[in-house]
Amino acid sequence: MSTIEEVAQESGVSVATVSRVINRNGRVSAVTRQKVLAAIAKLNYHPNAWGRSLRKGQSRILLILVPNITNPYYSPIVHGIEDIARHNRYQTMLCITDGIQIHTNSYFELLHNGNADGVILMDVRKDDREVSELAKGFPIVQCCEYCSDESVGHVSIDNFKAAYDMTHFLCAVGHRKIGLIGAANSFISTQQRRMGYEKALSENGVAVEPRYVTTAAGDYNFSSGVQAARTLLSLPERPTALFCISDVLALGALRAAKEMGLRVPEDLSVAGFDDVEYATMFLPMLTTVSQPCYQLGKTSCELLLEQLGGLPPRSVFLEHKIVLRDSSAGLPKIS
Repeated sequence: MSTIEEVAQESGVSVATVSRVINRNGRVSAVTRQKVLAAIAKLNYHPNAWGRSLRKGQSRILLILVPNITNPYYSPIVHGIEDIARHNRYQTMLCITDGIQIHTNSYFELLHNGNADGVILMDVRKDDREVSELAKGFPIVQCCEYCSDESVGHVSIDNFKAAYDMTHFLCAVGHRKIGLIGAANSFISTQQRRMGYEKALSENGVAVEPRYVTTAAGDYNFSSGVQAARTLLSLPERPTALFCISDVLALGALRAAKEMGLRVPEDLSVAGFDDVEYATMFLPMLTTVSQPCYQLGKTSCELLLEQLGGLPPRSVFLEHKIVLRDSSAGLPKIS
C-alpha cells in the first residue's frame, strides 16, 4: 500500500501540500494540484477514510514526540502534558523517534491520515523545515527545542540567559578556567547555551579557550559525559570548573573526576543543566540550572489545545533558576 510520503516524493512536493490537496484546504496552485492527483492515481494511493472522517479534533488523540526515554529530563514534561490532556478528555500517544527523521515522518503520517489531532515535538532541529511545512496544516507546538521559524508556536526557557547566569556565577566565585561540555546535535538549546557561556566569559574578562570546549553525544548519555570530562580534565592546565549543558553529562563529569582522583568541589566545581531528579540522588548533589519541566509540559499542551480551538500559534518562555548545591565552590587551591 502506498503512503502519503511516496505520493509527495512522486509529485515533487511536501507531505503537507499533498494533505492540502486531499483535504481540499489551504492554497494549492492548479499545476501542483494536478501533479499530486496524477501521483495519487499512479500509485493507487487511498487515504485512510476512517481517519479523514475524524478530522477537526474528533480523534481526541495528541502525539508526543520525544527523541528517547532514557534521559530523565523528559519524564516530568510528559507528565505535565498528560495531566492537561486528560483533564480535557484527550488521549496521548508517546512516540520515540531516536532522533531519526524517518521515524518522525512515520508519526507525522498519523496527522495526515486524521488519526491524531495535533502534536507536541521535543526533538526539533533548529533548521527543521519539515516542521514549518507541517505547521501550515496542523496544530503543532514545539516544547523545549524549536526551529528558527517564529511562526511555529513553542514553549521553552531562555537557554542563552540560563547558560550566561550559570557561567557568570562560576566566574563570580573566582573561576577563570571554565570548561564547557556541549553535545553533538543540532538543537537550538545547544547553540544558545554555548553562546551564553561565551558571553559570560567575555563580560567577566575571561578569554574563550577552544581547548576548554568539547562535545558529548547528541543524546546526552552518561558514558559520553564521562569521556568528555576526561578529555578536559586531562589537559596540562585543566579547568577548575566544568559547565555541562545537561545534568546527565554533569553526572558523567562527577564520575570522571572521582576516577581521576579529583575532589568535588575542593579540586573541581561541576554544574549541570535541567535539575533532573538524579541531581540530588547522589553525593555531591549537583549545582544546576533548574528548568520548570512539568510546567513546560503543561504549557505546551495548553498551547496545543488553543490551536485546536481555533486560536493562532503563540510562543511562551518560562523562567529558569540557578540552584546551588554541593558540587560547586570558589576557586580551588591547586598545589
